[in-house]
Amino acid sequence: MPIRISILAYKTMNKRHTIVVALSALMLFSTSSCKKNMFDEQVYKEILKQEFPIDPVDAQQQWNLTMNRVATINVPASLKGQKRLMVLTDNPATNSKATIMAENKWYNNGDNFLVFAAPKEQSTFYAALEQTDGSLLIKEFTANNLRASIADATQIAKPANALGYQTFTYCFEENYPEPGDYDFNDCVLRISVESGDTPNQRKINVSLAATGADKLIGAAINILNYKYSDIESIEIQDGKRWDDGYPASLYLLKDTETKQEGRNGEAVIRLFENASWVLVHNQADNVGALVNYKVNVTKTYSETSLQINPTVKTYIITFKESATALLNNFSLLNIDPFVVTSYNGGTWETHIYDYKHSNILFEGVNQDSGNMTWALCIPSGTFRWPLEEHIIGTAKGGVITGAYRENGHAFGQWAANRNKAQDWYLHPTITEVY
Repeated sequence: MPIRISILAYKTMNKRHTIVVALSALMLFSTSSCKKNMFDEQVYKEILKQEFPIDPVDAQQQWNLTMNRVATINVPASLKGQKRLMVLTDNPATNSKATIMAENKWYNNGDNFLVFAAPKEQSTFYAALEQTDGSLLIKEFTANNLRASIADATQIAKPANALGYQTFTYCFEENYPEPGDYDFNDCVLRISVESGDTPNQRKINVSLAATGADKLIGAAINILNYKYSDIESIEIQDGKRWDDGYPASLYLLKDTETKQEGRNGEAVIRLFENASWVLVHNQADNVGALVNYKVNVTKTYSETSLQINPTVKTYIITFKESATALLNNFSLLNIDPFVVTSYNGGTWETHIYDYKHSNILFEGVNQDSGNMTWALCIPSGTFRWPLEEHIIGTAKGGVITGAYRENGHAFGQWAANRNKAQDWYLHPTITEVY
């Protein structure tokens, strides 16, 4: 029967550990019935703990700044034929940065249930019915009472600027399963979700905002709670894949189809193979270049560090009719973006903490890494990720440092106590973030 041999060794180099993990080496011995595991999990966890910038980490820390909420919004029968029903972050009459947290273009008269992802620390929201002339009927509601009636709403003029969609920022480290450098800028994605043109469609807007990776790093999205078989099609709005024209053989994500099936039937959107190439290949000096550039993670230019406008793709998902019953519950918390890297001869996925042990496209070995994380979901579309070589935040021996270190609003304070400083991402040290 198979003997699984997992070997871990480490050495100190430049004050950090390089871990060599031989994982999932399977040897077949027809005459053997024993199973031997040489992997020292406790040593591995001790290395991670030593290198991680927080000590101690909250034992219950889930690295989660968001939660799904369900608003009940009543639309009176007298209001028919309006454009759409929405939940907004703010009142557009007083805040030009208001964004759409949820929308329903096919609302009913009476009660409507809108599911939306919200920062845990946000307590006030706005129900809005957009009328045919673009004006809004708007009503405030709170996290303590998630009900609103449009009959009691106030009418405001059409917003001067079109309402955008709530956007989350996903920040990844490249080194899993090794310790990272914890600047969380190796791949930075900004993602929003909106309704499609028909009731069985949703759109996912993805912006590749930055990459500080030293190696090849690709990305994909797992659509949670739906299977590959639930989806009719996934199309790219401009018809062009991020990897179109890639001048080398694909190494990480060899299947170029946008709609992919995971190992257990998951519905997956393939994004790209090489973050650096996606950002730089249209630049006049870099057409076809496969040099690994760091993009939007420094404030100065160099031969390998560039500043480039992010690139954006919109993915149109058409669900089969049999799978549309729960689409009104579709929110940013229905997606699991992840990055793909190579390590020790294998291909590894790095997910946010909630899905850390997922192996969607590639078979992996889920070593117990405690409650450390290599990825963060930030409930903000304007989050400023740390510059290269600037740790996002530390908390050791009572000392708080890092790019997010403001007392009372520090990353380290939140990491050490999940109920504190939940707004840390709004308080950067300006000189240490992009």
